[in-house]
Amino acid sequence: MKNPKPLVSILLPVHNAEKYLTNCLNSLFCQSYKNIEIIAIDDKSSDKSAKILRSLKKQDKRLHVYQNVKRYGISLTLNRATKRAKGQFLTVMGTEDTCVPTKIKKQIKFLHAHPDVVAVGTQCQFITEAGKKLAKSDFPSQNHNIYASPLHGISMQFETVLINRMLLPKDVIKFKSNSFPFIYSDLMMKILPYGKFANINEFLHLHRNHPGVYFSDLKHNISSLIKLWIKSLTFYDYNLNRSFFSPLIKTKTS
Repeated sequence: MKNPKPLVSILLPVHNAEKYLTNCLNSLFCQSYKNIEIIAIDDKSSDKSAKILRSLKKQDKRLHVYQNVKRYGISLTLNRATKRAKGQFLTVMGTEDTCVPTKIKKQIKFLHAHPDVVAVGTQCQFITEAGKKLAKSDFPSQNHNIYASPLHGISMQFETVLINRMLLPKDVIKFKSNSFPFIYSDLMMKILPYGKFANINEFLHLHRNHPGVYFSDLKHNISSLIKLWIKSLTFYDYNLNRSFFSPLIKTKTS
């Protein structure tokens, strides 16, 4: 990390997001860390999302706007955005979310201080559609605790994660459509062998979702979770830990 201010690529898949899109992008424009590029791809929206993107592009040249000719879905849209990303660091942003102005700056500082960390997330505040606070995350901060159960919304909130691409082979970051609803967990499993994971114990992200959704996904997609686990053992060199299934056990006993 010789460059003190390396480029950060922010992937923004967009589909019918007119309600929150402006707030989302303004929170990125206001980041205290300025060396960013925002790669927004509209996935054939039927609302005013594309128009909003074109308008905001005129306000900030760091926003790069593309449009799919047909509906591809989030995985393929993210892959198209990844191919255009030029940054040493990469993150995905949800169009319904916002982040505090110091988020990226604090994550870059953390990665400079911990060169063996390949991905760092943050704690997040869960909010309703109207912006009312629901709950706060309590993600583990240390690698060994995250590694025990590297699941989206359980040990990390993927939209908070900043990835150091310099620690990864060129084509590792690829999102798989057949991993739904665990497309983010699949990617996290894939990059685990290349470095440590961490979470900053600060609430730097507002996520517009209910935290219980993730436990519900586990409960109703058991077969997909088992397939993810088997795939991780076979291809990603993931060492099984019994606590991998602890979130699933929690849903059964709660």
